[in-house]
Amino acid sequence: MPEITLRPYKLSDVDDFIRWACNSEVLQYINLQFWVNVNSSREQVVTYFNEVVITHPWYQAICLDGQAIGYVVLEREPGKYGLDRGRAKLSYALGREYWGRGITTIAVKTTIPTAFRKVPDLVRIEALVDIENEASERVLKKVGFVKEGLLRKYVMVVDGEGIDLNIFSILPNDPILN
Repeated sequence: MPEITLRPYKLSDVDDFIRWACNSEVLQYINLQFWVNVNSSREQVVTYFNEVVITHPWYQAICLDGQAIGYVVLEREPGKYGLDRGRAKLSYALGREYWGRGITTIAVKTTIPTAFRKVPDLVRIEALVDIENEASERVLKKVGFVKEGLLRKYVMVVDGEGIDLNIFSILPNDPILN
């Protein structure tokens, strides 16, 4: 059985990243579009790696037998007056050829308890999901996230269109984690 692991990305992962991330189906529901698209050059992706990926404290490669095939990111934003300090946003993506195998569920299931253990003052992890992305919603529900509601026209994408997102959350005392 293949081994699924998480680890920080390395610059040597750029070519693997390009192979899976510069795919229109993968990019459909994730916010990489501001940095990476189907026509991105290797140099553009290297810049993204140097400016965002490698310096990020929680940008983990989802690996299958050591090869980077996706990511899990946990983003903490202090917000105005530090009101968001106990929250983090979770995002994830996986190469198209690996969809439907439960890999993302395993990666997210691994991330959540580790995050609550290692991130100081973390009391809530949120995930925002495009209302059309049913597969992502299934991942979150399997892991134990609770759907809290609909955020109408919450995000403006590159072409200026507003999209609706569902918001999910998980807390450290939710039953799935205990």
